[in-house]
Amino acid sequence: MKRSHLFLLELILDLALFVLCGAVCVGLFLHAGAMSRESQRLTQAVALAQSAAEALRADELPPQAPQGYQILSQVEEAGEGLYCARVEIRWEDSVVYTLETQWVGYGEEADGP
Repeated sequence: MKRSHLFLLELILDLALFVLCGAVCVGLFLHAGAMSRESQRLTQAVALAQSAAEALRADELPPQAPQGYQILSQVEEAGEGLYCARVEIRWEDSVVYTLETQWVGYGEEADGP
């Protein structure tokens, strides 16, 4: 084989290796972007669930959900002033985060002396 043929073969192999590495890098970047979006959704869902749980405990309406999110909450009295709540945060019909909490509810404040 001539020297020029070997050089051309080496160049083609180098180019193929470079294309393969580039394809792997693009795949990794796409996966990292998807993980970043999922992490942002989870962080937003945790904050929404905590705010909704605090509002339920204070006997207020839950916060307004940003576009795409849904807040579903359920409160039950477990007896003797114990309340149980389940707050579910959804993003486009899939559950992102669920928070279950309990608290002791106190009756109305008694009048002081």
